[in-house]
Amino acid sequence: QGVSSAASDVYKRQHEPQLLQIICAYRIFMPFASITISTRECERFRDNIIQIAATKISAGVNVGIGGHSQEEEKGDEQFEISDGRSVDEIYQMIEDNGMQPVMTDYIYV
Repeated sequence: QGVSSAASDVYKRQHEPQLLQIICAYRIFMPFASITISTRECERFRDNIIQIAATKISAGVNVGIGGHSQEEEKGDEQFEISDGRSVDEIYQMIEDNGMQPVMTDYIYV
């Protein structure tokens, strides 16, 4: 059973203050922890949390089953994407906020 877009937007706005509190608590409690913000969150929230506590932010995501394969997608999307901006758009947003984007698939420690 689907949720209307308007109802979904209201839900997301209601949970954002609590999510912000949790993320800030993690940042204070674990200052070196990696905090990734997914495309499930809206553009406005992601643009602001990246300045406060997030260390990673996803972009250009394909959530369809088999979406990254060369073959045709095999199923429905796993979750709804709220921020559909491309990698280039996210990169530019990070630069516009005075930060330095770092592109990597992995980090060896």
